[in-house]
Amino acid sequence: MNYVQIPTGQGQTMKALYVAAADKNAPGLVLIQEIFGINGAMQKLAQYWAAQGFNVICPDLFWRQEPGLELNPTNQTQFALGVELMQNMQDSETLADLEATRSFLAKQIGHQNIAAQGYCMGGRLVVLMAAHSPIRCAISYYGVGLQDLLPTLPAKAAPTLLHIAELDHYVPSDVRKVIEANVAERAEWEVVLHEGCDHAFARPGGVHFVESAAQQANAQSLAFLQRFTA
Repeated sequence: MNYVQIPTGQGQTMKALYVAAADKNAPGLVLIQEIFGINGAMQKLAQYWAAQGFNVICPDLFWRQEPGLELNPTNQTQFALGVELMQNMQDSETLADLEATRSFLAKQIGHQNIAAQGYCMGGRLVVLMAAHSPIRCAISYYGVGLQDLLPTLPAKAAPTLLHIAELDHYVPSDVRKVIEANVAERAEWEVVLHEGCDHAFARPGGVHFVESAAQQANAQSLAFLQRFTA
């Protein structure tokens, strides 16, 4: 596990966590953060997915505002700062940063066999990336605002797996129905509902962490990733 600097094309660089797989020729995975930066949870997830056989890179998407932040979700002041930073982001700039990350990873591993996966804020951004980046597939863990985003995406968006928590107050049942109806019209898109789970159920060490559900979701994600990156 080490940190690299990704050129952004504006004469500046963006810090990213890079965790190589045992096999350099293994598929690549762009890992997209929650609102808390590349904190301990994202570091653990990067290491986990590298151990599953992926060259993982996780960019610091807050670099334009406050680079290098590692926020604690249980600290209300830090939580509020993460929300503020997210609200100040521009999708066009963030997509450019994510594409720069994908391109950087492709050069590092020598091929274009790359997928993307995101959590919470990243769960929305990865769906956006599926429509605008040449990734093989996308996986979203409890993405926010998908009911508004999905209708704007073209049919050609990359295959995507959505993990939704049954008790997630960001995705009540009426919102979930909108998401499920949209996904049903898309080829190679899937939704998995995790019953009895709340938002961020797969965040290592999180307040709502459910180990059994996280293991199930990760197994489903791994199968989906392998299907499109094998």
